[in-house]
Formats: sequence, structure tokens, C-alpha cells
Amino acid sequence: MASFIETKRHINKPTQTYTCELFCQGSDWVVLRYVSEAEWYIGNTHLPVGTSTLACYEQGADCVLWRMIDPKGHLIGHLFHICADIDIQPSAVDYLDLLLDVWVDAQDALVILDEDELADCVYHDKLTESQAHEIETFARDIARDRQAWITSLDKKLK
Repeated sequence: MASFIETKRHINKPTQTYTCELFCQGSDWVVLRYVSEAEWYIGNTHLPVGTSTLACYEQGADCVLWRMIDPKGHLIGHLFHICADIDIQPSAVDYLDLLLDVWVDAQDALVILDEDELADCVYHDKLTESQAHEIETFARDIARDRQAWITSLDKKLK
């Protein structure tokens, strides 16, 4: 598979860059794949070494949808990563992380993550109250409409 560079810009910390594999693409979207080399957690959910992430980026969208699959091929869950300014180039994608994430595990248990980071950015004048409210509202919209987002990803993966 072809290499693809993901650049994740942050409001509250340095930019991060990852090398991924191009899994599939359409005219205005890409799905990238990467496999974790270390264990990690999303909320209280353990993701073991070898967890595969399929991440769907759509030009101009406000969210990146990640699907996490364990090394045996079982669904761990979906992470809705709220962002802005997704820009897809021939071998790279760039976006601004807007702090809040919506995690939905394989049993459909849902949690909104990083609310403390959002509040801290407001407190330190990195975001306005109005911007934070918009991000929080979008997180609730994603939570309500999560199945439609997941179905949309399923269609791209077929």
C-alpha cells in the first residue's frame, strides 16, 4: 500500500505527524490505515499492540471517523475526532484538532472525551466560549447521529 502522511495540528500542543498506509480513496475522501506499535487507551478501553485503525478523512469535513480493530479482527470501537480544515493532498492529509472526541465502543457505550482540554483552552484564551459551545454542540450531534456516520464509513470500505 502507498504511504500517506497525516499531519494533526493542535490548538494546545505541538503538531504531530504520522506515516500511514492509503487503504482506499474516493474523489474527495481517503481512508488511511495504521497499526499501533504500543498499547494505549481511549477512555477506559484498552487497545492492544497491533490494533488497526482505519481513519476516514473527507475534504472540508468537521470530523474524522476512526474505526479500531483488535489484532484478531474484532471491532473495539469508533472514535469521532472533531476537527476543522481537513485538507487532502495526493499523498498527505492535514487538519486542525478541535479537542473533543466521541468514543463509541463495540457495545455502543458512548463517552465524550477531553472536555477538560476544551475548558482549559477557553480559560487560556485559545478558544472563545462561543467556539467551545459550537464544538460541544457538534459532539452531541455526532453522538445522536453516530450510526449514520458509521454506515457512511461502511459504504466507503466496500
